[in-house]
Amino acid sequence: MTAPISVLELVRLSEVKPEPINWLWPGRIPKGKITLIAGHPGLGKSQVTVSIAAIVSSGGIWPVDEMPADVGNVLILSAEDGIADTIKPRLLAAGADTNRIEAIEAVREGDQRFPFSLERDLELLRDTEASLLIVDPLAAYMGGVDSHKDADVRAFLAPLSDFAQRTEMAVVCVSHLNKSSGKEAILRMGGSIGFVATARAVHIVTTDSTDRSRRLFVSMKNNLALDQGGLAFRIESKEPEPGIMTSTVDWESEAISISADEALESLNPEERGALDDAKEFLEELLADSSMPGTTVREAATKAGHAWVTVRRAKGALGITSEKQGMQGPWVWQLPTKMLTDPEDTHPSEVIAFGENEHLREPDDDLQQTITDLLSRHPKGLSNEDVAVILKVPLIKVEAVRGDHG
Repeated sequence: MTAPISVLELVRLSEVKPEPINWLWPGRIPKGKITLIAGHPGLGKSQVTVSIAAIVSSGGIWPVDEMPADVGNVLILSAEDGIADTIKPRLLAAGADTNRIEAIEAVREGDQRFPFSLERDLELLRDTEASLLIVDPLAAYMGGVDSHKDADVRAFLAPLSDFAQRTEMAVVCVSHLNKSSGKEAILRMGGSIGFVATARAVHIVTTDSTDRSRRLFVSMKNNLALDQGGLAFRIESKEPEPGIMTSTVDWESEAISISADEALESLNPEERGALDDAKEFLEELLADSSMPGTTVREAATKAGHAWVTVRRAKGALGITSEKQGMQGPWVWQLPTKMLTDPEDTHPSEVIAFGENEHLREPDDDLQQTITDLLSRHPKGLSNEDVAVILKVPLIKVEAVRGDHG
């Protein structure tokens, strides 16, 4: 018997009709894609998914954005909360239309019942016509997949991503953050970076460092829309029916302006102190004159400051980098308003770049940033992973690292 011949399936882009993104929650949760909601235990991740389910099922108004939701059916796959004593009361408290919401209990084969498996039973969801699938938590439905192995995670999520796209179903998965501190928010996701890389949108739920009863819902990653700002909420007690006490999300009406890195960093006093120290170091170092970035790095190392913290301090202070001459170094300079001597406001011999005068520092600086990142990942990262984590174009990472990685 002759083996089948492999052929490429190609599509000419001139023949593809552009399509707009189809949104469940405009600008925040897309249909046909995987969205992650991550956070530490007990902060309200599941409560947020219940609120989302209630709004979808009832055609309610999205908080802050004040846009009406398209009415749709919802599927809930929950491994941690009881349907009767937790999920149903929370849905009632949130104003859900429970006629449009179904919870997946098991898969029946004849007289036998089996737990639902995202690997084995995914296609059974095709006929449900749901517009939203909630998986809470994702780790409970991964079977024997090693969540720390990038290739295994991507292989596991690929069919789920493909299913979401084919059915135009929004898939919202709950995940946990790891306990590490001093890292970019994107590195705080539990398990492999493959989770973040595969998801098109990632949001975190964390505590407001100034008000422990206030929660923040902040975008960590969104490949499909511009950042619209985060949201804040509190968990309030409610009695939807006599004798049934539960809780619900009470969203604030105004958006908040805080990044995921800032939201998580603000909870770590040690890291806050390191950032403040780095800012003070840069203010003193650059107070009298501008200085080449390489000199700043040498001084920072001698002073015991981590370079990644110095880079964050640079951004926080609004320090600029400008090219000094065609062959000269990139010079760091404090903003004009922070300089005491007007003559220090412009470095000498700065070349005019015209349209490119806002060029970023060159690849040697990116090279060091990548080296610092890889030092925290002894098993290595792909170029795509590095680009996602550092939030830089993939082409710049490839220019520094080449095709390897």
